Parts: sequence; structure tokens; C-alpha cells
Amino acid sequence: MTARSLGVLLLLGSVWGASFLFIKVVVEETSPLALVQGRITFGALAVVAVMAFDRRRSIRTSPRLWAKVAGLAVLSNIVPFLLISWGEIHIDSGTASVLNSTMPLFTALFASLVLVDERLTWLRLSGLLLGLLGVAVLTGGDIIDVTDSSVLGQMAVVGAAACYGAGAVYARILLHSEDPLNLSRLQLVIGALILAPALFAVDGVPNYNLSLEAWLSLITLGVLGTGLAYIAFLWLLTTEGSVRTSLVTYVIPITGLILGWAVLDESVGINSIVGCGLIILGVTTVIQRR
Repeated sequence: MTARSLGVLLLLGSVWGASFLFIKVVVEETSPLALVQGRITFGALAVVAVMAFDRRRSIRTSPRLWAKVAGLAVLSNIVPFLLISWGEIHIDSGTASVLNSTMPLFTALFASLVLVDERLTWLRLSGLLLGLLGVAVLTGGDIIDVTDSSVLGQMAVVGAAACYGAGAVYARILLHSEDPLNLSRLQLVIGALILAPALFAVDGVPNYNLSLEAWLSLITLGVLGTGLAYIAFLWLLTTEGSVRTSLVTYVIPITGLILGWAVLDESVGINSIVGCGLIILGVTTVIQRR
């Protein structure tokens, strides 16, 4: 990996790790729906602005493509963003960042069911079990107590990771015939359009009477953590391949835990460290080719 690619990877992992901190700040002042609407809208504006400067890139749309991308937006943006935002009402941002790092485990599971070139080998199965053990350690074994609000928050973030995993497999299928940057632009624009009616139906007039800190967090979350981060992720996929790009998974939970401890004074216990280590070990095992 070149020094430039390594720098982009570390920056991307840090931005996505910090996203859980930004979510925690914003969700304390407005609803998860309003947060996600703002996040997707700012992200869409960022990607559209980047594409406006790229005159060489053609923009292709069709009703059939819009229908496909609408499903991707629901699976990869709307549902997981809402689950994480709601979950962080009940759990620490650092815990959410670690639980979200289980996404590659679900990607491997869903890919083995859908894609003929992605078999669920014994090595990958052992990685899945290690990752699940890490989740159990991280939650202190309380994951089975579904009446506890913190457990529900943890389950919501794990559900978001499962959505990301399924969305990654679906996106891989779409990318066989679609331009990555155009797909990201449509995904965020359509996501913002789909979510707007639900926002007004549930919240009425959305509450964007936020503090300066929350507004800065929301804008950063949308522009940097959603729009520009997607572009950087696609650039890494193109230049370094999927295996090396997947290393970003290791940066996110570490950044999330450190920022939650340093900025929000969240506790980092031994179960957090051991659980994080087991999840990372499970992800490492899953992405091995041999």
C-alpha cells in the first residue's frame, strides 16, 4: 500500500469512527429521523458537488436504475442510520462503533448465500463465531435480556451492521454494470427523497433548533462522514482492492472508543477491550483468502 493510500485509509477510518461521536451529540437534541434526514441530505449535496466538477463523468439514470438504487438506499443508508441513531440514545458511542465493526462478518455470511464465488469455508465460519463471541463479551452477556433498553440499543446497532453487510453484497451486484460515483450520488439523493415524507409523517415539523455544536456535528457527519467518505472509500477500492480497503474496519472501533472516552467521558472497561479484540480477530479471519 502506498503512503497516499495508507493516509486515506487512516483518515477514512478516523472519520467513520468519529461519526459515532457526532451521532451521540446530535441525537441528544433532535430525533433519529431528523438526524438521518440531515445526514443523508448533506451527504448527497457533497457528492453532487464533487460530480459537478467532473465534466468527464456521464450521469446515467433510468426508472429501472432508480428502483434498484432505492432498495440500496433503504438497505445501506436509511435503515442502518436510523438503527444506529436510535441505538445511541441508549448506549455509548464507543460501544456502538465496536458493535458496528461486525459488518464484514455479515457481509461474508450474506455473500456466501447469494454469490457463487464467496463460499462460507470453515475458516470464515470460525471467524463468524469469534465475532459473535466478541459481541457477547462486549455486552457482558446481557444481550439476551430484551427488556433492557441498553440491550435493545446494542441489538439495533448489530442490526445496522447486518444491513450494511447485506447492502454491501447488493452494491457489489449493482457495480457490475454501474459507475460507483454515480451510484453513490443516486443512492444518497433517493435516500433523502424517500425519508422526507416519513420524517414529516412521524415528527411533523422536524426539530432543527440545534446548538452550534450539534449543527457542526450534523454537517460534518453528512458532508465528511457520509458524502466525501463514500468517495474516498470507492477510490480505495479502485486503487488498492477490497482486501486492503477492508483494513478500515480495524480503525473505526479503536477511534470510536478513544473519542467516546476522551470527549464524552465514556467508560472503557475490560469487556470493551476484550470484545473489541475478539471482533477484530473474527473479522481478520473472515477476510482471509486462504
